[in-house]
Amino acid sequence: MPERNTMKKIQELQQVKGDAYDYYIAGNEDTDLFEKIFLVDDIVEEICKPDKYFLIGEKGSGKTAYSVYMSKSDKINSFCSISLVENTLYQRFLNMKRQKALELSSFKDVWINLIYLILAEKIRKEYGETFFSSIKYKQLSKAIDVFYSDAFKPEFVNAFEFVDNASASINSMMKQGLFSTGTKASAETSQKYVEQSFQISLLKIRDGFEKAFMSVNLKKPTILFVDGIDARPRDIDNEQYFECLVGLVNAVLEMNQSFLKEKQIKIMLLIRPDIMYKMPVHNMNQKLRNNSVLLNWVTSYRKYIDSKLFKIADDYFMKQQDYSYELGECWNYYFPYKVEYQEKWKAPDNPFVEFLRYSLYKPRDILTMLNEMVDATSGTQFKHSDFEGILSNYSTYLKGELKDYMLIYMDDSDYNNFSIFFDYFQGHRNFNYKFFEEKHLEYIKYLRELGRKIPPFMETASEALQLLYDTNIICYKIYETLPNGKRKNKMFWSYKERNYANMQPEVKKGGEYSFHMAYARAFRLF
Repeated sequence: MPERNTMKKIQELQQVKGDAYDYYIAGNEDTDLFEKIFLVDDIVEEICKPDKYFLIGEKGSGKTAYSVYMSKSDKINSFCSISLVENTLYQRFLNMKRQKALELSSFKDVWINLIYLILAEKIRKEYGETFFSSIKYKQLSKAIDVFYSDAFKPEFVNAFEFVDNASASINSMMKQGLFSTGTKASAETSQKYVEQSFQISLLKIRDGFEKAFMSVNLKKPTILFVDGIDARPRDIDNEQYFECLVGLVNAVLEMNQSFLKEKQIKIMLLIRPDIMYKMPVHNMNQKLRNNSVLLNWVTSYRKYIDSKLFKIADDYFMKQQDYSYELGECWNYYFPYKVEYQEKWKAPDNPFVEFLRYSLYKPRDILTMLNEMVDATSGTQFKHSDFEGILSNYSTYLKGELKDYMLIYMDDSDYNNFSIFFDYFQGHRNFNYKFFEEKHLEYIKYLRELGRKIPPFMETASEALQLLYDTNIICYKIYETLPNGKRKNKMFWSYKERNYANMQPEVKKGGEYSFHMAYARAFRLF
């Protein structure tokens, strides 16, 4: 085993990009570190299962990282790719709804055609024209080329043109003979499609796509990851945003349960648990159990060394060395100190426990803290003061993540009014329900005196408590009496209680609560 003095100095270490999608669009050299520290686990196998359509996880939990790894790695026996839902796409849906009197139920059909078009182009780019012996698929490819003048890029915004200009798209398909059978081909190419109803045109385009895809046989399974829906664009409201997403979720379900399953073609949507919970989908509980992969990084302080999060943190250092080391060796080298507590009865902890205390048990939280420490430190090893020194920047990151989460339900002014609520808890990291009700009443009175709007889900104390619990800002506590007579509190966090059967756990009313250490610091409660 090499000597520890062969470890790289802190200033020689690379930082990991905060957004995994940056590695997807980057060159192979830039993805080297990402692929090295990416944790290949049983989740990859779950994602590959044909009946898994939804990858569910909080923002920063690794949804994009899994899709990027599977799209870039040569160790995956599937053709995987990613398509982002761009912010401008939602406005296109709303314009289409207004201009073409589109029914909300037809949003699903628009999404299906968009996904088919992107799939068709990505598959063609992967295998090349010569791979396809199917006449129908070649006819589809030609129709796409003619429509886009050979300049189509497989992105949703570009694909929207094909669907929006339905008559031109259908005529392009007809001209290539896509809807014809046998001797009818020449007759069809001379016909012209006249649109009577946009809804009917959507179904006609879909029929053309399905005729082409039914004739295709690919060498290996295909997965299209649909990403980018974790945040609501500022120019559309909450209701409009969810209208678009309901159509997308229903499109993913319908396509995955169609003949595409026999072709081993799958669409997988990356989605937050709170958004998935609000989808009005028939038999949702069953679909969550059978058709979803839920990312859960929960561990305990005592068993941290066996956790996936610790493996990621250790690999951050180990995979950048010139030699290989056992699990924990690199971490213990760079973090040689112990975390001491004011309470003398508490035994000193490994520094990773403090990382867990300040995180929401998400890879991005841990990697953000490590990036901040590497950026701010030089030399051979970290000190506890180095960790404390990055907490201000980490608080800024955490508040940014919270704002992104909340802006699905609120606009900027709502969020500013929401933030005021924390001013009422200065010096009170721990509180009971009666205290919470009193502070909530003061807060509502203050906003009304100023003539300000009360933010969504903040109207009542009960709603506000649930919102803070959903966002993991607070936990609720119950106390257990031990055999020796001492009381021990047990904390319940939303992200720890969440599972396939309980996607949005309820907070216990009337009890005692505590702010998360990181949020308490970010909002300067102590």
